Order: sequence, then C-alpha cells, then structure tokens
Amino acid sequence: MSTEYRRVRGLDGLRALAVAAVVVYHVHAPWLRGGFLGVDLFFVISGYLITSLLAADHWRSGRIRLGAFWKRRALRLLPLLWLVLAVTACAATLTGGDAWDGLRGAVAAALTYRSNWWQLAQHDMYFAQFGAVPVLQHLWSLSVEEQFYLGWPLLLWVVMGLLRRQRAQAACAAMLALASFTAMALLYEPGSEPSRVYYGTDTHGGGLLLGAAVALVLPLTRAGTLRRPEYVRAIDALGAAGLAGLALTAVLADGNGAFLYRGGLVGVCLAAAALTVAACTPGTVARALGWAPLVWLGRRSYGVYLWHWPVLACLTNAADGVADSASGRLVSLVVPVGLAAVSYRALEEPLLRLGVRAWAERVSGRVRAAGARRPRLVLGAAMTGLAVLGTAYVGVSRAPSGGGLEAQIAAGRRAIAVRPTPPAPSSGSSPAAPASSAAPQRVASLSGGDVTAVGDSVMLASAAALESRFPGIYVDAVVGRQMSSAPEQLARLAAAGRLRRVVVVGLGTNGDFTPRTLERILRIAGSGRAVVFVNVHVPRSWESRVNTALTRGVGRHQDVAVLADWSTAISRYPEGLWSDRIHPRPSGARLYADVVAAAVRDTDS
Repeated sequence: MSTEYRRVRGLDGLRALAVAAVVVYHVHAPWLRGGFLGVDLFFVISGYLITSLLAADHWRSGRIRLGAFWKRRALRLLPLLWLVLAVTACAATLTGGDAWDGLRGAVAAALTYRSNWWQLAQHDMYFAQFGAVPVLQHLWSLSVEEQFYLGWPLLLWVVMGLLRRQRAQAACAAMLALASFTAMALLYEPGSEPSRVYYGTDTHGGGLLLGAAVALVLPLTRAGTLRRPEYVRAIDALGAAGLAGLALTAVLADGNGAFLYRGGLVGVCLAAAALTVAACTPGTVARALGWAPLVWLGRRSYGVYLWHWPVLACLTNAADGVADSASGRLVSLVVPVGLAAVSYRALEEPLLRLGVRAWAERVSGRVRAAGARRPRLVLGAAMTGLAVLGTAYVGVSRAPSGGGLEAQIAAGRRAIAVRPTPPAPSSGSSPAAPASSAAPQRVASLSGGDVTAVGDSVMLASAAALESRFPGIYVDAVVGRQMSSAPEQLARLAAAGRLRRVVVVGLGTNGDFTPRTLERILRIAGSGRAVVFVNVHVPRSWESRVNTALTRGVGRHQDVAVLADWSTAISRYPEGLWSDRIHPRPSGARLYADVVAAAVRDTDS
C-alpha cells in the first residue's frame, strides 16, 4: 500500500506530544496527573491511520490485502520490540532486587501480544504500584493495539462488504466504539482499582474504534487535500479546541476516579479525534504540529515509548530514591530518547525502507568490512552480543521470587476476605450511635467490633496486624484506592450497616484530594461517630499536600476527628518499610496498627 509510506508531519508532531505526556507522567510530574491519556491519543491516531490505509486499499482495489498489511505491521513493530525485550531482560537481571520477578511470563506475554490480559491475571495495577516495578508493564497498550491490528482488518473487510455507503460503515464503527465505552462504564466499580477496565481490550478499545469511525468519514487522503477555506477553518477550530481540552484533562485527570471511566474518556477520545483530523488537514494546527523538533521526536516515538519504562523501572528497582531524584528523572527523560534515536537510525528506518533482506545484506556487508579492518573490534562485539543474549536468557528463565511485599499484600487480601462477625459492642455502647448526637458517644473501652477501617494498599499490607490489634475489626482496603472515592464507599458501608462507632480512613497514598472531600467524609460518617484519619508516608510530590490537608481538616473538626501520625512514626523507623519506601514490612505493619490504636484510644478519651 503505497499510501503507508507517506509521512504526515502533523501526525508525527501529535505522536511527539502523546509520548511526551506519557513519559513525563511516569516520572511523577505533579503538574501532569493525567499524562497517561497520551496512550489514548495514540489509540485514536492508530485507529484513524490504520483504517484510512485499509479503506483506501479497499476503495482502490475492491479488497483489503490483509497479508501485506500484517507483514508491514510486523516489520514496523516486532524487530525493535525483540531488541527491547532482550536488553530489558539483561538490565533487569543485572540490576538485581526484584526487577526480574515474573519476567519470564512478561516476556512470553509480550511476544504473543497479550500483555494486558497477562497483567490482569497477575493483579498488576497500573495506577497503584507497590513493590518492584514491572519492567515490561507499559507493553499492555502495545498489546491492545496489536489485537486491534489483528481483528479490525477482518471485521472492516466484512463491514465494507455488507455496507456500501461510507456513512453506514462509519456508523457501524462508531457503534462498536460506543459499545466499548459502555462496557467500561458498566464494569467499572467506583472505589475499586480500575485495572480491569483500563487494561481490557474490550473496555479500552473505544479510542481505536472511534479513530476508525472518523477515518471512514474523512480519511487521511481526503483530509490532506482539503482546500476550501471554510472547511479548513472549521477543522482547525475543532482541533484547537481538542488540544485545549486534552491539555486541561492531562492536568486534572485522576486515573483512579470515576469520571474517566463513566464517560470522561469518551470526551477525551473525541477531542483526540478532532485534533488528529486537524493534524492531517492543511491548516494552522497542522503547521504548528509540523514543527521540526516535534516531527523528529514523533518519528521516534515508538522507540521512546518502548525504551522509557524499562529505563525508569530499572532505576526504581536498583536503589531507593534513585528514580525520584533530580538526576534520576533527567536520566529517565533523556536516555530513552537517545536509545530511540540510535534504534531508529540503525534498525527501524532502514528496515522499513530497505526490507529485511536488503537490510540484512547491508549489515552483513558492513560487518565483513569492519572485520577486515578491525577484527578484534568485531570479535569483541560478537562476544558482547553473546553475553547480552546469555544474560537475557538467565533473566527470563530465572524463577520469580513470589515473596516480599506482594505476598504480604496477598495475605492481607486473604485476611479481609472472610469478614468477621462483629462481637457484641463493648460495655456502655449501643449497636448504633444516635444520629442526633453532636459528638461521638464515649464508651468505657473500644474493641475491634467498634471499628471500621477503609484504606488503600498500605492498610491492606497492615490488615493482619490490625486484626491482631483489634479482633473483629472490619477492614475494607483496596490497592489503588484514593481519598476521592472514600465518600461513596463510606455511603455504601453505611447503607449496609457496616459503619461502626469509630471509622478509620487510611487514604492519600495514591494522590491528593480537596478539602470538600474530607468534609463529605465527615458528613457521611455521621454524627455520633468518631473518624480517625491516618496520614501518609509516600515519596511522591503529593505527600506534603495530603498531610497538610489532613492536619488542617482534623484541626477544624477536633470534636469528631483524630489524626493518626503514621508519617512521623515510620520516618523514625525506615527499616520497617519495603524498598518502595511506602509499604510497611510486617514489623512496620505492627507499628501502623499501634499508631491507629493510639488514635482510636484518643477518640475514647
């Protein structure tokens, strides 16, 4: 398909913005909370471009040459992926620690383009990382795209055979996109970790299908030849509005909030679609996106995306605090671009331009010439290559540890899976506090039957210690939960009769919140109950904001709220934390339970 060789500078510039957003988000930039939406921009671009090419082939020849399409996709995607997998396996092995944990399964999943489903089966959570950082976690999106590349051409061939009108074909693609967005909304459970709907091809394929629907209305070739000024101005305006909307969402979006999964992502993808069309149309937006530095980065965006996460993960797993330091962040931003530039020049571009055979002949010819001039250099390079492959084999063959924090989190899940039957309330208490009371009723002593605890993975890691400290406590902890989801979760527990005399809220590890959220928590908990807020110890930019907000909020409501100062306690005992410097080891979990117990006692004084 000759049209596939045509480069659109505006799309290259758009790819640069998308990959930049993702990389900046992954280095924990506090001002770009929604940078992960760059992946959805990639999805829309891919759906639009691929469908434009496939549809042009069908309109021109009456058929879709599936073999040629898949061959070129494989040539574009596979060689660099194989190189990244080999180098990553070596790096993960050499950096030690837990970086290689589960690497064999991750590599096998990547080679078969099922990383997203494999990560779901491993309970790998994108927005709530604990323990070692999976060095191939980012390949979930590549798997979603590849599954689309395999299935959509066949489906499009059927659709174009049954429906002759382009509008009908586009409507069919739009209905499929709507079905995917609807599945995301229906399967998402507020307050829960959203990995199922985020990783799932069925639930996160809406952007790809929406891009396909737009391509069937205004394909790439037609958009690129638009000349009527009123059309170009209208598309420019929509594109500029789409860019502004995406920028605003990238600053404000919350990956754990309900907004995105209950319809917000539809708006994101519509904005991305408008911007994609504008990037292909000869207007102001396309000229801006065609800026040479953006085009340069965009043409290497696939390599930047593949390289950036292994670099960041290996830095994170190598030593505490390295990735979050200023120098570590600089390395995480610069090194992937350098690696992508090298791999683009040596592998990606010549492979696509020359083909496999001509590229192999060219490489072998250069090796022979170099060997004649510098035989020792060639021998050293060959030995280095063998060492790299050998280390990669060790890395992917080494059995995962299966212990550590992951095992402690799993034990916490088991501990709270069987909900305890609350014991009789302690002396002087009644089963439910009267709603008319202005302050919590005091009792002679508090037991686990008087306490409900709602939290995130830190509380989950401490669940066994909390149960030991408060037999009969009701713990509701989920990895990745944010403070923003607490009001709804507390309302559900209240409706089920699960909110007891003291409510412990251990949230904030995964992001900050607004003062209004804290007020809602206190209002939903209701009068007659005391609320214990556990502050956070997390080496992220939001730590101080979360702890300041909790301190101020508790200060305003001293009659009903108490602060459990986990941050200060664990700062004095850093050996009680796992290597991520967030989650408590068993000894740290006991300290967590002691801190909570002290605060609960304060509610009874």
